[in-house]
Amino acid sequence: MTGLTSWLIAACGGLVLLIVTWLQGRLSGAKAERNANRAKEADAYEKHFQDIGNAASARNALGPDSLPDDKYRRD
Repeated sequence: MTGLTSWLIAACGGLVLLIVTWLQGRLSGAKAERNANRAKEADAYEKHFQDIGNAASARNALGPDSLPDDKYRRD
């Protein structure tokens, strides 16, 4: 091999290394964003379930006589 050929091979190898490193960074960033979104959704679901539980507790605490006589239990 001549000197120019070995330099071209090294340059192409370096370019491939840069591209692979960039792609890995993009993929890890996307994974971190997905995990953050899942955590947000889990928190929202937990809050929703707490709100439902609080509403049920409030309804039960008032007693059956305090609610209007509605067979569909609409508030």
